[in-house]
Amino acid sequence: MRTLFILCSLASMLVGCSKPAHENPFFPLQEGRSWTYKVEITYDDPDSRVDSSTLTLTNRGPVMLNGAEAWRRRSDTGNEYWLRTDENGVYRVASRTPVDKSAILDRAPRTVIPAKLTPEAKWSVSTMPHFLRRRNEWPPEFKYVDKFRNLAMDYSVEATEQKVSVPAGEFSGCVQLKGVSQLMLWVESEMRYKEVPMISLEWYCPNAGLVQLERREPTTARFFQGGVMRMTLLKTN
Repeated sequence: MRTLFILCSLASMLVGCSKPAHENPFFPLQEGRSWTYKVEITYDDPDSRVDSSTLTLTNRGPVMLNGAEAWRRRSDTGNEYWLRTDENGVYRVASRTPVDKSAILDRAPRTVIPAKLTPEAKWSVSTMPHFLRRRNEWPPEFKYVDKFRNLAMDYSVEATEQKVSVPAGEFSGCVQLKGVSQLMLWVESEMRYKEVPMISLEWYCPNAGLVQLERREPTTARFFQGGVMRMTLLKTN
């Protein structure tokens, strides 16, 4: 493995490193590949609005992390992720935000996508609300409230052999994954706290990776504001 890493490092100076030995076609990690997405957050009424931006992710190749090879991916917003892939799937093993000095190891590998995409595949990862917010409290974003920062999101394979059309093109043979996390929120229409689902739908296509994502974070009271976040692939290379 170390010999492969050294050869990869030398090759990357000229033409870029080869793909991992267990490259997953639904989540390519080959060095030099990049993906640019359109990101839209549509907030619910009242005070509805749409926030639009773009996000580019780039594979930066293999590195040694905690004594083993990992594949680094970086966003143009400064976030970095370290991933490993084997015969069982693709896993995130570390991450770093722009304010972190170095990579922070995950407590356990986080499944990104399993190798066997069948109805029987089930897995769970920790998550938090991305954009759900409180109107009259500080900080407004739920992601900064401790009890919402480590929620379990349970994933399953929702559909296979899907066709997906996005600005980057038309893709076939895609798989749709569904993640569900239960939030305990005040539901104004019922005047009580209850579990409300936060849902993530993700479409992965062969040799293209993630081409579309839809994240639903509910508005359940007038002093909350949620909505829907959509990511669609604009281009990839």
